[in-house]
Amino acid sequence: MIEQRNPLGYYIGHVNDIQHRIKASSGGIGTMLQKHLLSSGKYGTSITFCFNAEKCMYEAKLIHSAEEVNICGSIYQDIDITQFVSEHTKEIANGIVVSCPPCQVSAIRNMLYRENIPCFIISFCCSGQTTIDGTWRYYKLLGIKKKNIVHMQYRGNGWPSGIQIWMKDGSRKFCMNYTDPWKTLHASKLYRPKRCFFCTFDTSRIADISLADPWLDKYIQYDNKGNTLFLVNTTEGLGAIQQMQASDLLSYEETDYAIYCAAQQNNLSKSDRVRYHKKRLQRTQKLTSNPFIHYLFSRNLFMMRLFQKLQNRL
Repeated sequence: MIEQRNPLGYYIGHVNDIQHRIKASSGGIGTMLQKHLLSSGKYGTSITFCFNAEKCMYEAKLIHSAEEVNICGSIYQDIDITQFVSEHTKEIANGIVVSCPPCQVSAIRNMLYRENIPCFIISFCCSGQTTIDGTWRYYKLLGIKKKNIVHMQYRGNGWPSGIQIWMKDGSRKFCMNYTDPWKTLHASKLYRPKRCFFCTFDTSRIADISLADPWLDKYIQYDNKGNTLFLVNTTEGLGAIQQMQASDLLSYEETDYAIYCAAQQNNLSKSDRVRYHKKRLQRTQKLTSNPFIHYLFSRNLFMMRLFQKLQNRL
C-alpha cells in the first residue's frame, strides 16, 4: 500500500495560454499538465470527460492524445473513475494520466501498480460530490427539462464562474458558483453519495499533484480569469511543473501551508467534523437514504431548507 506523504511544496499559479486559463475551472494547470504529459510521450493514455446530451450527464472517455482533452471545468457529478480504469486497463498504452477525487487516488494507484502500469495522478480538494440525480433535480428546480438540454458545465469559462446550461432553442442559463438552487441542494445532503458523509480528505497527498481553488480575498476580489493553488507531492510532479515553466507553459510562485489552510479551511476541517459529529452524520445519512424522506424533502427548496433545520436539531 502507498501511504500519504507530506507535500514537497505549495504553489499558486496559472497557465500562460489565456484561452486555456479561462476555459478551465481555476487557472488551468490541471488541464495543461494533462496535455503536457501526453504531448511529451512519457504517457500515452489519459481520461477526459464529455457531456452526453442523450443521457444528460458527463461520462469518462479514454484518450491517447493531447488534442482529445476536453476542457470542461470542474465536474460536480459523482463518477466512479476507479471502476472505469479497472474496465479499461487493457486499452492503456504507455501508462496513464488520471484526474480523480482524493477518495479514489489510493485505489487507482494501487490497482495500476499491481498491473505494472505507470501512472501520473492529478487530484483536487473536494467538498463532496453530488449524484447525477442531484443534477437532474437541479434542472427541475430551475424549471428546465432534461430533453431540452444540449450541453452543460458545472464550472469553467472564467473564475469562479458557475453552472452553465445550453438549451436546444439556443438560449443559455447561467447561475453563479454556489448560489441557489445548487447551494441549498448541495447543503441539504439529500443527493450526497454515502462515502462523502464520512470523508476526511482535504485532498490526496498520494497524488502527484493536488489542485485547489485559491479562496483568498485577493483572488476573490480581483481575479476573474483563474489561478490554481496546488500541492506538489512527488518528485515526478515537481519535475513536470518545472519543465512546463521552462517551456513557458505556466507561471507560478511558491507559497506555504498557512496560505493553503486559509484557502481551504472548510475542507481541512472535514476530519474534525467526522471525528466529533460522526453519530449525527450517520443519522443524516440514514435519513437521506430513506426513500420516503428523500422524496418528501427533495420536492422544492423550502422542503430542502426545512430538512437542513431538522438535521441541526437532531
